Amino acid sequence: MKRLSVCLIGICLAVNLSAQDFAIKKMEVTPDQVIIHYDLVDTTRNRTYSVFLYSSVDNFLSPVTKVFGDLGIEVRPGLNKKISWNSKEELGPNFNGEVSLEVRGRMYVPFIRFDGFEDVPVRKRKTPFIVKWSGGTRQNILNFQLYKGEKLVHTFPNAPNENEYKLEIPMSVRPGDGYYFRIADSKNRDQVVITPQFQIKRKYPLVLQALPVGVVGAVAFLLIAREKGPDYVDAAPPAPNQE
Repeated sequence: MKRLSVCLIGICLAVNLSAQDFAIKKMEVTPDQVIIHYDLVDTTRNRTYSVFLYSSVDNFLSPVTKVFGDLGIEVRPGLNKKISWNSKEELGPNFNGEVSLEVRGRMYVPFIRFDGFEDVPVRKRKTPFIVKWSGGTRQNILNFQLYKGEKLVHTFPNAPNENEYKLEIPMSVRPGDGYYFRIADSKNRDQVVITPQFQIKRKYPLVLQALPVGVVGAVAFLLIAREKGPDYVDAAPPAPNQE
């Protein structure tokens, strides 16, 4: 009979002040999930934390991935917080053994800060744009992950920390609202930042894509003529009379 034996070996709250309390209240183990209930108390207002769950499967190197609830970056303090780990999905249905878990939390301080990202609320597909930021070190190799809600849509991997990077949204990404980038150091998943949300649009309006070629050419001519002025004529002069 397959079984999963879980023990919580510890919690770690890395902060510089003594006005915090991170306490595990209880842990539930089901055939499919491990659920951890905890309280995170902080007397300082507007302070947030990054909270991640680690396991002994990889010797506590990287956070588990099949998990949801009150964890990730910018977790606000409060009572009755909950972490739900889909252990069966992460470990596989044939896993039989013991797993130790550790919850790690620290006061959230962005390791890089973006410059003016929120000033451009709309990005167009197949149109390159530059993202700028400050902070971090040259050892940081960044992965830009494009999300919509909780769904990972596209990844731009291995960007050097040169304080700017050129991106281009591919045509496979559907237009819409609620997109954002999750940027993480490729070697340290604890170092994560999330950009403000933005909208993705088509490079050209859908109505223009549906027009016949002749109509599109006429529209383009009208736009050019409007830019050139009312006296603009894009035609060769008549040939002289050869008779």
